[in-house]
Amino acid sequence: MRLPRLSFLVLSLAAVSALPGCSSDTTAVTSFPPYQYGYLSQLQLNVATMRVVNDATPGAVPGDEATDAPIPPAQALTQMAQDRLIAAGQSGSAVFTIDRASILHDAGGTLSGQMDTHLDITSATGQKVGVVEAHVKRDMKPDLSKGDADSRANLYELTRQMMQDMNVELEYQIRNNLKDWLVDAGGRPAQDAIQSQSLDGATAAKPQAAAPADTAAPAADAAPTSPSSADTGTKTTAPASTAAAPSTTSSTPATNDDEPDAIFPGGAPSSDTSSDTSATSTQKRSPATGYLKLPGTSN
Repeated sequence: MRLPRLSFLVLSLAAVSALPGCSSDTTAVTSFPPYQYGYLSQLQLNVATMRVVNDATPGAVPGDEATDAPIPPAQALTQMAQDRLIAAGQSGSAVFTIDRASILHDAGGTLSGQMDTHLDITSATGQKVGVVEAHVKRDMKPDLSKGDADSRANLYELTRQMMQDMNVELEYQIRNNLKDWLVDAGGRPAQDAIQSQSLDGATAAKPQAAAPADTAAPAADAAPTSPSSADTGTKTTAPASTAAAPSTTSSTPATNDDEPDAIFPGGAPSSDTSSDTSATSTQKRSPATGYLKLPGTSN
């Protein structure tokens, strides 16, 4: 009789020793880490304050199971807004409002989630100056290996997928409809920081500084021009070409037309006149007999 009792005790101890292993496996399956959005780019708004308002009242939508999720959708939206929407201005305020964050168990076992939010920008005087809306809706076929259709694991997964969509949608709406309210890390408008940088890395001020050089150049060349050309504002390139033309004619030595040429008494050869029609002149002929006299002779 001792042997059966001993066997029973051994089996009991083995069953008890197996319990911690089962407990650890269950803990691993039911562990749901919080969603983190700090790794995403921050949207810095030109406002002094930013706050989150949750208007998604639990139970407002019939059949809503959002509160059964390990991390309810409204809580995930609040965390996202606090991580990504940053007040980086000196005045005004921004309010991120959660209008709806629900999960429904539809017919056929499908889970249907919906998130509706909007962001208001208000001036220092209380005037609403900007608003954007972001809406997300996603259906998911539950993974029955994780339990029932509306198990905590499936609700957690659907919330995670909806938050991925909301991050993309909200950023798109802000960058397209509230771009004038975005600033960089230094508080300067983000649009100005982009437009002031050209493709080659030079600022846009350099092409503008080069413009006065065209107007200053004629002033230096205008000195040799006549007063009439300076008054009319004509370019100096035209007078420069006309001033150079007389230099070719001035190189030809002037001839004395009062006396005949001693080398060519009968006049210059006709071949010389054909070279330049503009330089032709009346040919001189030898004077009558008795006109020429030797040096030192008297009349």
